[in-house]
Amino acid sequence: MGGYLIGVDIGTTGTKSMLFSPDGEALCHAYASYPLYTPENSVCEQDARDWWRATVETVRKVVSDAGCADDVAGISLSLQGGTLVPVDEKFEPLRPAIVWSDSRCSSQAARFRERFGDRYMYEKSGWNLSGGLNAMQIAWIRENEPDVFKRTRMFLSVPDYISARLTGRAVVDISDVGINQLADIRTGRYDKNILDFAGIEESQLAEIAPSCQPIGELTREAMSELGLRGKVVLSAGAHDQYAALLGAGVTGAGDVLIGTGTAWVVTALTERPDFNTGFAQSVSATKGRWGSLVSLSTGGVCLDWMLSNVAGGEGSEKISYAALNEKLNNERLQGRDGGLMFFPYFSGASYPVKDANSKASFIGLDLSHDRYDMALAIMRGVASHTAWTLEGFQGEYGRGKVKMSGGATKSPVWTQIVADTVNRPVSIPATPDLTCVGAAIMAGVGAGIFASTGEGYEAVAVSERTIEPDAKKASMYSEALEVYKARAKALKDVYNCQAMLRGDAART
Repeated sequence: MGGYLIGVDIGTTGTKSMLFSPDGEALCHAYASYPLYTPENSVCEQDARDWWRATVETVRKVVSDAGCADDVAGISLSLQGGTLVPVDEKFEPLRPAIVWSDSRCSSQAARFRERFGDRYMYEKSGWNLSGGLNAMQIAWIRENEPDVFKRTRMFLSVPDYISARLTGRAVVDISDVGINQLADIRTGRYDKNILDFAGIEESQLAEIAPSCQPIGELTREAMSELGLRGKVVLSAGAHDQYAALLGAGVTGAGDVLIGTGTAWVVTALTERPDFNTGFAQSVSATKGRWGSLVSLSTGGVCLDWMLSNVAGGEGSEKISYAALNEKLNNERLQGRDGGLMFFPYFSGASYPVKDANSKASFIGLDLSHDRYDMALAIMRGVASHTAWTLEGFQGEYGRGKVKMSGGATKSPVWTQIVADTVNRPVSIPATPDLTCVGAAIMAGVGAGIFASTGEGYEAVAVSERTIEPDAKKASMYSEALEVYKARAKALKDVYNCQAMLRGDAART
């Protein structure tokens, strides 16, 4: 058995695989996409077999490119969480998978809340009760598709479905079983009350394992499909946010990763869970550590929206991101905002404002402002929201090193604004595929290549650059943050007043 490692990230719209050499060098990368199906409002599904096809395609590609079919020691996974697929005895899907973003299960969630209260699901699973995710999805299938429910041998999610296809053994990692909302993450066992509500037995669910634990050797059939030979060990992986933590080298309690994609996700590594914050809590991939997570669901979408619908409307030349950054990288422009502020609540405010009625808003807009001022205000607004979020972490948590990943790291303007607003150095890893890096580290631990995740990160350490805060601007942004907080709270009152006038104040 060789020492090559493969990290696979199975996301919502595609799968990536990366191959690492025994000395930690990233050698090859491959990506395969697949569709989402949204036939009606609140419904989002996909074919679970697409996850397998994409895994096979990308693993075969990186192994073939490197010519190391005989030398792979281990494989592990980074995963989308909360997506459900019912399968038969042969692990064949009985219906399309219900994706985590699907929200058809609101009535089931309402009944669960009525029976168990507002906090029960959060205190058990670490995630607030949702109108989707596995527990409510299973209840929905039982009530709406009784034939499928009766024929289902196991209710699986992405990690356990892929685990079953690779090894014949359905195993889910502890971080994903939390977001699936079926288990008590503090005990690592399924919760009987939740299972009773869903109408299933524990035997219908996957085994639970900590991240990095070896699950088993790949079957002969799986090896053949993946283009591998010899013996390869599959190790339990992690939910994508926690895999990214590991890939970024966030391994010390108090350290933070700001992930900047469609959503901006702030995750801090902690020594223990903190259910007082209301943030998502999960056992992390680093032994003895927890991850505390909160997101701004439209953090990255805000700028996309402005460039497409305001700065790039009909008859207007659309600004490229490169041109935007070049224009905004101007001290005179950055100094003439005139009090313009943006509040990035396109889908309501989950934290710190916590208000479903809040909307995205500009305050202070006048005739002197143009599209560049608006873009700059958006960058500052998202950074202000992120800095405010960091204040919500308790005690020493969220006070350590700050790292940043994702699309916004390509912008020298936005990254500098973040560093100035949080008033801390911000490190930016060179690779965008931190989830694959984290998965490869877990594969190495499970295969016995690394003694710990810390040793694994040192072996595959990703180069990074650090953005230092500008003292003068940091002082300015500190004062602006207090104004931002006050205006965000005032906006909450405005939008709740509107909701009352419309007669739907119950949403608050």
